[in-house]
Amino acid sequence: MDSKKCLSFVFVVLVELLWSSQAYKFYVGGKDGWVVNPSERYDHWAERNRFQVNDTLCFKYKKGSDSVLVVTKDDYSNCNTKNPIKGLTEGDSVFSFDRSGAFYFISGNVTHCKHGQKMIVVVLAVRGHQAPPAEIPAKSPSSSVSSPPPIMAVPAPAASSSAALHIFALTSGCSVGLSVYFPFALVGLL
Repeated sequence: MDSKKCLSFVFVVLVELLWSSQAYKFYVGGKDGWVVNPSERYDHWAERNRFQVNDTLCFKYKKGSDSVLVVTKDDYSNCNTKNPIKGLTEGDSVFSFDRSGAFYFISGNVTHCKHGQKMIVVVLAVRGHQAPPAEIPAKSPSSSVSSPPPIMAVPAPAASSSAALHIFALTSGCSVGLSVYFPFALVGLL
């Protein structure tokens, strides 16, 4: 019976880890989309969300009447549309984050940009190698209250852009180790 509980527990943890490692699609501005006068400032909208590498932004706007430009910090501050890093012009444009750090978006229409149709998005950094957690002290024999089994998640050194996560579930009479390998770097899990 203990081994079934332990395996169930490991399965739940594994599913949770896989679920949390998914990339997400964010609709810029929510229901308003990419417009001149949104109900919520774009920077405020971006601050409320947590963006990670491989997440995508979906900009919804009428094709031909607007566009989205990815620009430098200086071009963002000055609403300079002349030297974009990337231009999105298809109406329902999608932009994927390929790195952590700040991204600067402005409207391709200078007047729209000067009226606030611009946004800064900060993508969370990918966490590097961390030291393994300290050992968990042994359960004292006098303890009569059972607590949930402790979990340790330890990142393994990754080669190139892949990553591994070792999961250990420790319970009385049950010790299970599991290694999960991902073809991409773990983002924001540890």
